[in-house]
Amino acid sequence: MTEERRNSLPPWLATLSWYFDATIRLLLLVYVATLPFKRLLFVERHAFIVLLGLLVIWCVVRRRLFYRKTPYDVWLLAFVLWVGLTIPFAAFPSYSFKEYGKLLQGVTTLYAVVWFLTDLGSRTVLLLVLGTSLFLVSAYGLTQFNVADPQAIISSFPAEVWLTTFLVMTLPYALAAAYGDHSPIMTGVGAALSVLAAACLLSTQSRAGLIAFAAELVVMAWLVRTSLAKWTAGVVTLGLVLVVLLAVWLKSPVPVAEQPAVQTSIPVKTGLASIVHRFDIWKFTLSEIGEHWLVGVGYGGQTYAMLYGDDAETVAPGHAAVKAQGAHNILLYLALHVGIAGMALFLGFYVTLVRTTAQAYRAAADGLSRSVLAGTVGSMGGLFVRLQFDQMLVGALAVLFWVLVGMSVLWLPSPESQGNETVSS
Repeated sequence: MTEERRNSLPPWLATLSWYFDATIRLLLLVYVATLPFKRLLFVERHAFIVLLGLLVIWCVVRRRLFYRKTPYDVWLLAFVLWVGLTIPFAAFPSYSFKEYGKLLQGVTTLYAVVWFLTDLGSRTVLLLVLGTSLFLVSAYGLTQFNVADPQAIISSFPAEVWLTTFLVMTLPYALAAAYGDHSPIMTGVGAALSVLAAACLLSTQSRAGLIAFAAELVVMAWLVRTSLAKWTAGVVTLGLVLVVLLAVWLKSPVPVAEQPAVQTSIPVKTGLASIVHRFDIWKFTLSEIGEHWLVGVGYGGQTYAMLYGDDAETVAPGHAAVKAQGAHNILLYLALHVGIAGMALFLGFYVTLVRTTAQAYRAAADGLSRSVLAGTVGSMGGLFVRLQFDQMLVGALAVLFWVLVGMSVLWLPSPESQGNETVSS
């Protein structure tokens, strides 16, 4: 509601309107805060149900939608509509319809963030929520460090692959704070949080996570263009390469069963089994895309296993079964599940998101806006790399993705992206 319209209301009604909007903002922030924590799943689900109910009431009372224009509306609308059109042709329509509801949940969260958290105070609280989550997740993950079993490091998530994806999504915002032109306190907090999160990510020994992290450092160095960013990207990337080469050299001379303790305790993965397995999965997925290129087999991550999991499969020595594994690649996943057109629409949205945010970073005037926008570009760049090895835009991580998209819109400097209406706070 605009200030002009609020001033035209009776005082008691204006006050009630303010508290109702404030309740939605608070509930939205609580919902975002619970996303990274598996044990808060009950709170997360019920918070969204209550939030959705309040949003419906808001729309009925205001007789409008909580919609503010973003630079991505056309791409996003086309993608959502296309996915909906593929549901009647899905192998399991009821399951795909349920998964489609989760996509709509994420998009609803995006537009709720853009509408209700537009004031500076709410935007700042959202940043604090994400920063606190990154600190708690990283610190807890490091307490689970296990040289012999890196997959034991799951922090507050169901599995290591969830943890690494979360860190890839959020770590660039800490890097951006460390690189930005801020107060010494904010720069120090960003640097400390970056080191903590990077240490947690490295301790998982996730090669996909490390590649994504290196990509983020390069993207941030290209965007920010400060000496610190360039040196960090160069030193860390070179260090990762040297460590991997050293580990391969130390582990390769003798069979694994005969390696001394110093070799078996090196916390770096050097095996090729998972790499070979992914190539096998991608080869099979590509063969199926050729048969389902128009509307796909059905939206939803479990469609793959439900459709192919029970098929007879001949597994060659040194390989593993692939028909119950999922595509393990965001582009192949979309092409197989919603057709090549669906993949192209999502890719168009993603490219527009990164390009628009990078351009906005150049035009932003204040340091905080530049940090958020730089963090978003780094996050989306690293996440895209991470998603080439595992399709992890699922569950809470998918919702978090839409939250980050919405947050980037809030900090765009152009008036068109913010709308001409001032949202009450």
